[in-house]
Amino acid sequence: MSVINNDICRLDTQLDQIKQEINDSYFTSLETHKHTHDLDANAEHISYLENAISSLSVPSKSRPILPPEHIVELTLKLFRPPGEPYGLLSGVSTDRELELTWLAVTKATVQTLGVVLRSLLDRSLLLSDEIFYWDTILGSYWHIGVYTLQTSPFRLWRRLTKPRPSRNDSGAKARFPTFVSAQWSHFYESIQRCFFAGNLHALQANVLSPFVAAKSEIRRKRERLKVMRDLNAHGIGLLMRECFPAQANDDDCNWARCISADDYWRKTVCRSVILMGTFLQKLPSDSGILDFGEDVLLATDNEIACLQTESDGKRSNRTPELVAKKLHDILLRLLPAHNTLALTTIDKHRRPSRLLRYWLPLSMLFLTASTSFKVLKNHRHQIIRWVTSAVETTFEFWSNWVFDPIQRLIGTIRHDEKSEIALMSKNSLEADRASLERMVVDFILDRGEPKPDDYVLDISSIANKVREGDLTPVLRAYEKDLRTPFVGTVRGDLVRALLIQIQKTKVDVEIAIGGIDALLKSQELVFGFVGLTPGILVSYASLRWFCGLFGNRKGLRMGRRQDELRHALRSAHRTLTSPTSAHTGVLAYKDHGLLICDAEVLLKKAEALLRGAELRAFREDVADLINQRMVVRQLEIIKLLLIGDSGVGKSCCLLRFSEDSFTPSFITTIGIDFKIRTIELDGKRVKLQIWDTAGQERFRTITTAYYRGAMGILLVYDVTDERSFQNIRTWFSNVEQHASEGVHKILIGNKCDWEEKRAVSTEQGQQLADELGIPFLEVSAKNNINIEKAFYNLASEIKKGMDTSKSEQPGSQGVSIDQQGPGLNGNTGGKCC
Repeated sequence: MSVINNDICRLDTQLDQIKQEINDSYFTSLETHKHTHDLDANAEHISYLENAISSLSVPSKSRPILPPEHIVELTLKLFRPPGEPYGLLSGVSTDRELELTWLAVTKATVQTLGVVLRSLLDRSLLLSDEIFYWDTILGSYWHIGVYTLQTSPFRLWRRLTKPRPSRNDSGAKARFPTFVSAQWSHFYESIQRCFFAGNLHALQANVLSPFVAAKSEIRRKRERLKVMRDLNAHGIGLLMRECFPAQANDDDCNWARCISADDYWRKTVCRSVILMGTFLQKLPSDSGILDFGEDVLLATDNEIACLQTESDGKRSNRTPELVAKKLHDILLRLLPAHNTLALTTIDKHRRPSRLLRYWLPLSMLFLTASTSFKVLKNHRHQIIRWVTSAVETTFEFWSNWVFDPIQRLIGTIRHDEKSEIALMSKNSLEADRASLERMVVDFILDRGEPKPDDYVLDISSIANKVREGDLTPVLRAYEKDLRTPFVGTVRGDLVRALLIQIQKTKVDVEIAIGGIDALLKSQELVFGFVGLTPGILVSYASLRWFCGLFGNRKGLRMGRRQDELRHALRSAHRTLTSPTSAHTGVLAYKDHGLLICDAEVLLKKAEALLRGAELRAFREDVADLINQRMVVRQLEIIKLLLIGDSGVGKSCCLLRFSEDSFTPSFITTIGIDFKIRTIELDGKRVKLQIWDTAGQERFRTITTAYYRGAMGILLVYDVTDERSFQNIRTWFSNVEQHASEGVHKILIGNKCDWEEKRAVSTEQGQQLADELGIPFLEVSAKNNINIEKAFYNLASEIKKGMDTSKSEQPGSQGVSIDQQGPGLNGNTGGKCC
């Protein structure tokens, strides 16, 4: 729900409560006076009025504003013909009919206010988009050059169609034969002056004249759009604040009871209608924004006085009809005329049309279309072959690197034997080992070497040793045969020993391979995922690229919305800390309107980025930001700033004051941080917004931007670090350069409890404070010494200054919410109805 919709719903709810108050008062009066015999006299008209009131109510929270034609149609049927008496009853019934008529007119006024505000808000958002476009163009020489090229045909056409002297002119006839030669002579003389006099700047200006002309044209259009946006924002702030103004401490019930207090309700309706009409009449003026607001308020007061004179005496009952006529004039004449004029002006200064922006690529496409078509036709077979190859490659990739690895992975999970990894057959090692055992046993038996009498050949022992890798008998025989290789070769023992060793090597290799095979089998699932990962990654990257290229580009749009949201937040922050509102404490009408426009953008962008509870919380924050009844409470916010070198304990002081805690290993602040604490000063609750800045040199450009708008600054140094004390003068000069005028300051010496390492005495700190002309206090965040006193003293001085400025301020363009606008109880001279 937008800002305007929220305000219209709030006013409609309050008017429904007023209707309930009217009905309750009427029935109570009936019971008191017993007018039961006259109940049916005007029942038909009262029933019609109640139906009209219901029709003029908010239809839904998402679309609370009725179409202008519907509002005009309903208000035209509210009043009877002039010849018919207004009320046939006396006393209570006529009063109720009059009050219901006023209530219907008020409902129509609220709907008209919504129509006007919605029109101004939509136009302001359109103007902001166009200004942002021109800012983007001016931010790059490349964009300016492209714009110059885009608009070159129109520039050339304007130059060619520029009025020139007629040939019928005698002077022109005399000069016409020598016109070309005179032009060339002038050109040569200009070139000669540029080069021989060294005036190259003139030549550069002539060459770059289209570029400079385009740049000045962009700036002129941007400034004109900014003026229009400021006027629209001024009107939004003016109407939001002056039409049906809310009281500072009002709730809906208290506002509904105001009908019995000096006709406040009716005077507010009259003033709101006249203010809308006067604003729409004076908006196209070329006066300044400040004078424009004053002129509108002055003209509104004068017209209210005229309405009072016209509606006194016997015609007091006709005042609702006069108000309705003014509503008709606003909806049927003033608002359409204003919209037409505004849209005409916007069309004149807005960004070029799509045809103008893209005429060059479209022209190139048109000129090269036939050639491109011929090239495509001549190479259609190659193109088809490329496309077919790409499709086949993609299919094979998905089949071999995605689907097959997935199937093997599933088989591994299911312990499928077909999917097991194996480097050799299961029975190969056992067969080779048995063969080796037989070869060794036969070799030993065939050798028949002499043995002792009691020696018994144990074949099983030999087999066990061979199984363990012990071939000592064979190796000894091999070594012996090497002494007589010829005899060993003829006998065959040497060859058999070599063959046994070859078999032993084969068995060792198979054992190693078996170990590797066992390792692979234990990690089959891991290898399955590893084999599947490349295919999945390539497929995922390809799909993301394809979706980003041919899809809805959701990520790009999301990033663009985030940038727009950050831009709106920055704009709202600049509006709130603008100099026009920093001194008075109340936003001017223009700043209030700009803040509403920024809030509208924030709500639209937040709907695309946030969901659920986060979106509701964000809407509540935005509603509190622009709520008129929160202005007085917002005025009691005091912004403090902690500055000083890195490591002096600024964050510790902030943590001690805001949360009454201390962390010895506090992380160095990066950029900026802030905390909030509510305190009580002079019997009033004040909210302290304390900003903690980074002391590092690399964050200096960021932190200095927060000096503006700060009401109090605490310059902190470390009493154990003399260098931080010496740098206070540098920090003080930065404050004098960047902070607002009249900001309160105090010098703080932290870590005063660390006496054994003190490098700066209390006298030195006091001397520096006296030199700078600011108060001085030594504190300790660790032991909570003078922390409360430092913040309270600074906040108290700021509060006194704010109270003094409020009492001495004669009046400002922005009107505080707790005061009624001029014309309600001011110089109106009496009642308006």
